[in-house]
Amino acid sequence: MYTWGEGKFGRLGHGVERNCHVPRLVETLVGKRPRQLSCGGFHTAVVTEDGRLYTFGGGEHGQLGHNDRVNKVKPTFVQALDGVFVSQITCGWSHSVALTSQGKIYTWGNGDHGKLGHGSGRKVSVPNVVENLKDYRVVRVASYNEHTSALVEPFDSAGMAGGGAIPVTSSYTSQMRSMVNDDEFSDVTFVVEDQPIYAHRAILAQRCDHFAAMFRSGMRESVENQIPIPDTTKHVFLLLLEYIYTDSVKIEVEHAIGLYIASDIYQLDRLREMCCTVIKRNLNAENSGPLVQTADEKHCHILRDICMEYIVEHFDVVSKTEGIKQVSHGLLLEILSQR
Repeated sequence: MYTWGEGKFGRLGHGVERNCHVPRLVETLVGKRPRQLSCGGFHTAVVTEDGRLYTFGGGEHGQLGHNDRVNKVKPTFVQALDGVFVSQITCGWSHSVALTSQGKIYTWGNGDHGKLGHGSGRKVSVPNVVENLKDYRVVRVASYNEHTSALVEPFDSAGMAGGGAIPVTSSYTSQMRSMVNDDEFSDVTFVVEDQPIYAHRAILAQRCDHFAAMFRSGMRESVENQIPIPDTTKHVFLLLLEYIYTDSVKIEVEHAIGLYIASDIYQLDRLREMCCTVIKRNLNAENSGPLVQTADEKHCHILRDICMEYIVEHFDVVSKTEGIKQVSHGLLLEILSQR
């Protein structure tokens, strides 16, 4: 990530408040894989590939989210959102708006004119959930100087967000879940680990671009009733289908890497983000060794980096566990070099 221009308040993230006339690398973010950023009036916010949020610059109104009103001249992790996967960040003149992978909105900073959405005009220096939208899944946010907006699902019959839309009920979700691997009315069968898994082309094609392309391609998979699925386990593929059918799934940490790989193959970005969050929330001294080894072997660079960061930070504890014995010699040397 590179920044340049006026450096007042530290909003360029270079550790000083000097102006910069050419693009300059933000060294604090090297290796953190920034993927989205936003510039406010006096501050900057960055989201990394693993859903972590960093802010820097002017903090007079609490817009940095660090529970203070102090300027930061280098990117600083927003601790209040630790364990929350941020999928989008947008900055107003003196406030910030974060959208999570679960479709929730957090806002903080200067609340004048009600732009934080908390029912008042007061300032907030840590991220707070916008309660009035908690029953909706927000898919996009935007903000400008003095206002904020959100695009939500589901949509009403006229195609407009919110309004007369009725949220999906738990019974609907349960009924859709019961259709996963149910052979009644199934019109396509996947073969995973030599076992059949039953599904429905219309649902798969509507919910997943990968399956839509597969069924429209005119190739063998588009006409055959049995489609082999290599390089994945039956349990992981069933979790993938459950997500496609219901838009939700419970992910255990031992399946998170396999499901991450599957979600990458099938281009399900939100599911991939959910897997990252599960890994982050459930890492511990015992399982971090096996997880980093698996992520390394499967070439899951983002999950590998998450595990590596944890191990390096907690190496004194991790090194005394049985789990560290599963880490390869080369990977262990890399961990030691980062300490």
